[in-house]
Amino acid sequence: MPQIYPTSVVQSSAYPSKSVSISLQPGRGTLIDQLLVVLWLFAIPLEFPMASAFRYPVTLLVLLAVMARWRDVVPLLKRGALFFLLPALCLLSALWSDAPLLSVRFGLFMTIGLIICAYTAARLDHRQFVVAIFAGSAILMIGSLIFMRTTFVGGLDGGYAMIGIFPHKNVLGMRMLILLIAAIAIILDHGYGKFWRLAGLAIIAPALYLLFGSNSATALVLLFTAGLLTATLGGVWRPAAKIHGLRLVLAASAVIALAGASLIVTNVYRINPYTEILERLDKDSSLTGRTEIWRIGNQIIEDHPVTGVGAGSFWRPGVDKATRISSMFDTENNQFWFHNAYYEVTVHLGIVGLILFLITIGKAYWILIQHWLMQQRVIDGFIVTIAAILLVRTFTESELFSVFLMNPMIFWTGVFMALLPTQRRVRPTN
Repeated sequence: MPQIYPTSVVQSSAYPSKSVSISLQPGRGTLIDQLLVVLWLFAIPLEFPMASAFRYPVTLLVLLAVMARWRDVVPLLKRGALFFLLPALCLLSALWSDAPLLSVRFGLFMTIGLIICAYTAARLDHRQFVVAIFAGSAILMIGSLIFMRTTFVGGLDGGYAMIGIFPHKNVLGMRMLILLIAAIAIILDHGYGKFWRLAGLAIIAPALYLLFGSNSATALVLLFTAGLLTATLGGVWRPAAKIHGLRLVLAASAVIALAGASLIVTNVYRINPYTEILERLDKDSSLTGRTEIWRIGNQIIEDHPVTGVGAGSFWRPGVDKATRISSMFDTENNQFWFHNAYYEVTVHLGIVGLILFLITIGKAYWILIQHWLMQQRVIDGFIVTIAAILLVRTFTESELFSVFLMNPMIFWTGVFMALLPTQRRVRPTN
């Protein structure tokens, strides 16, 4: 809900001083900045194809905003120049790609995605960004409840699963997971407006209903781990800073408890956690065919070990191995992926690309975690939780080497926020 705040709170240094301004959440960005971010969160991520007609116009609109606010954005792009080396390699791969135009397209889209993330980081502060994600996801939740659709899937127990207004049950599950994580972060942080904290409480039940109805095993597992991580960071870890030495005790206790539980489960009860979890989630040891996909990926890597087949050029009609994989999962036009970020990179860009990917991602995580450790008394753990989810999912999904997907764009926005000068990272206190 828009509220009136002093301009000294919401205006950046690029704006002239005025007496009052309207804002969704007090912070560095204006209402226009916040609404533009909500808009691109709707239209740009590919997981929401209903907005595909608006994707290019909204992308152009954000790029125009980048040009208008170039004094804020360009310095941040310079600080994050390392992260553009991977898109540059994607563009360069057009020289040896069988589909050079697709490689150029992939590299350009990856570059544009990073620029949009840098713009968002330059204009909004942390809480404003989380509120934008929460507001956009909540509207999609309401849309899914009103225009509910179901589809027949395998899932945990087979049968029908909810997909709402999304193309797949897993997309609905992950979107509701993001919404719930944002809600937990907002509820536990008094820095957010009262309206958003009440809204966070209000969406928990319907978001859980949709998440469980989606029958998404991945979202269900991450709901427990990521939700617990967010709640621990916001409700236990941050308050523990007030008592000297308490954080060290909590960390040591957690390690001891985890080690003890692992020993009991594996040695006393003779349970293999890996197979047990797969059985509980109705998954086989091939991780729903992923191991077969990776076997074919190994063959491609052996044929193109150094520079790969070219960014974005494998998953297209006419590629025999891509057809073989996509036909296993009944997808059209070979629109699929390797369900593993490291395989995805290596197939498309070879060992050279994999090394660059590891350097880039490693640096990004180092910057993000270091920033959070320094600012943890000021900001919540929402983006850190999303980063943890992405890191785990690199072994079973290709998100971090994709373009225009929700979670990676949240992650990269957080990384660029960490690159901001200290005085611009958070809202000044009154």
